Amino acid sequence: MMRWSRLFLCFIFIIIISSKVSASQVKIGVLPIVDALPFYVAEQNGLFKTLPKPVTLITFRSAIERDAAFQTKKIDAYVGDLISAALLRSRGFPAKAVSIILGKQPDEGLFAILSPPSSSIRTIRDLKGKHVAISSNTIIEYVLDGLLKSHGMSPKKVKKQEIKSIPIRFQMLMSGKIDAAVLPDPLASLARFKGAHWIADDSHTNISQTVLIWNDQFIKTHALFLRGFYRAYNKAVKIINQSHEKVRPLLVEKCRLPKPIARTFKFSDFPFASAPQKEIANSVLRWLREKNLLMNPVKAGDLIVTKEFLKQLNELTGEGSGS
Repeated sequence: MMRWSRLFLCFIFIIIISSKVSASQVKIGVLPIVDALPFYVAEQNGLFKTLPKPVTLITFRSAIERDAAFQTKKIDAYVGDLISAALLRSRGFPAKAVSIILGKQPDEGLFAILSPPSSSIRTIRDLKGKHVAISSNTIIEYVLDGLLKSHGMSPKKVKKQEIKSIPIRFQMLMSGKIDAAVLPDPLASLARFKGAHWIADDSHTNISQTVLIWNDQFIKTHALFLRGFYRAYNKAVKIINQSHEKVRPLLVEKCRLPKPIARTFKFSDFPFASAPQKEIANSVLRWLREKNLLMNPVKAGDLIVTKEFLKQLNELTGEGSGS
C-alpha cells in the first residue's frame, strides 16, 4: 500500500512540474509562410535557448485558427498583420504590434493580383467589372483596395469574390474559374511560374506590413524577456541576410516553399526589429472604420508600440532598433 502511495505522489509531482514548465513557456503562433523564417532560423541556431523562458513555435494551418488560439491565451504572440490585430483589439483582446517582420520597405514581402494563364486580362484597367478572388475583411482585401486606388481605380469598379482558402484561390486562378485573384508570395510567384499573368503588386507601394503581435499584458510584465528575445531575433535576421542560400533549405522545409520554385524564388532581406509605422497603422484603421468592422474604437497608440519602447529594450543589438 505504501509503495502505491509513493508512486501516486510521484505521479502528481510530475504533473505539477510539467504544468509549471508548460506555463513558463512563451508560445508564438506562426503560419508556414516566408515571413516566419527568422523564427525558424533562431530556433535552428539555438538563439532562443539563452532566454529567461523557453520559446515554442506553434504552427497553424490558417489565420482563423491562429487568432482563436490568441483569444483563448494558448499563445502569447503571433506573426500577423495590423488588420488582424486591430480587429482583435476592437473585440477586447489585448493585441499589440511590437515589431515589423516584413514591410519596413515596400519591396519586403509581396502580394500580387494575377489573372489566369488563358486570360486576356493584363492591366489594372482590364479588371473593371471583373471578379477578383479575395478573403474579405483581411489584409488581402486591404491590399487589393490599395493597389486599385494607387492605379486610379475605385475598388467599387471590381466584383470581389469571396474565396478564403488561399490554396483553393490559387487552384481556381490556375484553372481559369475566376477572372483574377490576390495571392501572397510565394504562391504568387508559383502562379506566375505556371503561366499566370502578373497584373500588379505592392513592391513599389508600402501598403502592408507583417508584424509580431504580443499580448499587451505580456509586454507590460516581461520587459527582460523581450529584451533578450529581440537580441536573438536580430541575430537570426543577420544570419538570413548574410546568406539567403544557407537558409533556403529551412525556407523549403518549414515555410513550405513550393518545390517548382524552391531554387529560383527570390526573397528580400529581413529588417532588424523596428516599431510599426504610425502612418500605416492609421491607414489600416481608416479602412476598417470605413467598412464598419471595428466593434469598439481603436487608436494607433492602442495598436502599436512606439519607437521609444523598443529603444528602451536595451537598444536591441545595435543593428537597427527603431530607426
